[in-house]
Amino acid sequence: MIYRTVEILGNRYAGFILCLIVILNLAAGSLVMNMNPEIYPPFFPFDLKFFFQPTLTVHWWLYLLLVTFGLFAINMIACFIESLVRLRTAVTGRLRLFVGIFIHAALILTMAAHIHDGFYGGSGQATLSPEPIRLTGIGDVSALSVRSSYHPDGALKDTEAILKITQADGRSIGKRIAYNEPATFEGGQREIIIQGGEKRPAGVTLIRKSDGEIFEMMPYRPQQINGGRLTLRGVYPSQMEVLIAQFVWEKIAEQPQLLTMALHHKMVRHNKITVANEVLGYKEMLEVPVVAVMTRYNPAIPIILLSLLFASIGTVLQIYYARRQSADPA
Repeated sequence: MIYRTVEILGNRYAGFILCLIVILNLAAGSLVMNMNPEIYPPFFPFDLKFFFQPTLTVHWWLYLLLVTFGLFAINMIACFIESLVRLRTAVTGRLRLFVGIFIHAALILTMAAHIHDGFYGGSGQATLSPEPIRLTGIGDVSALSVRSSYHPDGALKDTEAILKITQADGRSIGKRIAYNEPATFEGGQREIIIQGGEKRPAGVTLIRKSDGEIFEMMPYRPQQINGGRLTLRGVYPSQMEVLIAQFVWEKIAEQPQLLTMALHHKMVRHNKITVANEVLGYKEMLEVPVVAVMTRYNPAIPIILLSLLFASIGTVLQIYYARRQSADPA
């Protein structure tokens, strides 16, 4: 009775039909997602939890896909069990049964891996700069540099960045990321994927006119100059399409002064400030790398690797079986 039930559930024609329905569901899902792009977030990851928070009628194709996917998995498991049962009593054709066992095991593991990743994996967005931020499962990550390359027609070709990662044990490592070249961790289960990057103005280098001394000013990192304290509040755009820097000059027994400087060498009347009778001129902009990344966590990588191993063994056995059959004069 049990074997008969396994035979019915593992019917190969039913499996073929279920496979076709899965393909139709995937095609329908692609059409629905293309017709309703506003429903899905940008850079939409493989996250099945999204379709249940909340459940929506427009996601009918996914719910039907999961049902069909489950039935197809049951069909594969029944075929796998049937092959094991037949292997115990088979006298001939055992190699072919081994092929079926390994291929079915690979398919079952692949389906399980996708479901496991869909419900227990995750992704997120982050913006990296020289100031380190904590990325779960990776460590404290900061951007050391970013560089873009372009095609002859000016179109963007690639963007690459160098990251510094300080791990939980205190060890620091460097990683290079670029388009289609993510940084991987934990055997590929965690990834940092670049989405874009640029150098942004962050500070200003000033030069004292009297002696040529250089002062590198970063926001809210005051410097002692001529008996007072000069603090850069920030770098901002202006209506004249020229960046401006705002400073606060503080000295004992004097009211704080708000000073503004145009960050352009040609604006000679406005690209300098005066503090304590000393003229500080604009020398150059200080830029920092800013990199937009996606973090990805896929806990199913070990399952996928095991599936790949089984599929490879099954493929090798099938090739050997086919060669032996062709060489058989009977």
